[in-house]
Amino acid sequence: MAKYKVGDKLIIINDPTKEKEKLKELTKLEVEDQYAQISWGIKIVKVEYDKPNVTLTYRNIKGELNKVFAECRDIENFDQEKVLEKALLKAFQNEIIDLSVGKNIGFFK
Repeated sequence: MAKYKVGDKLIIINDPTKEKEKLKELTKLEVEDQYAQISWGIKIVKVEYDKPNVTLTYRNIKGELNKVFAECRDIENFDQEKVLEKALLKAFQNEIIDLSVGKNIGFFK
C-alpha cells in the first residue's frame, strides 16, 4: 500500500501484487502421513454492522470482490465478533465450493 498526499486529500493505493502474494502465502494444503491441514486466506475489505446483521466484503486469491451476509438470531445478546465469525465461515465456505466446482469442471488444475 502506498499513501500520497495531493493537496488536502490523502490517496491510498493498494498494490494488488503484494495482496495476491500474501493470500497465496496464507492459502495452502499440507498432507503428512495420515493427517491433512488446509489453510485459507481472504482479505477483509469491509465489515458493515446493521444489528442484527453483518455484511462482509472480501477479496479472494483470484482478486474477486465478494459479499456475504450473516445474521445474529439472538438480537438481545448481539455480539459483533460472533456474527463476524459467522460471516467469515460463510465466505470460506463459498471459496471452497467455488474451488471444488472449478476443479470438477476442469477450470482449475
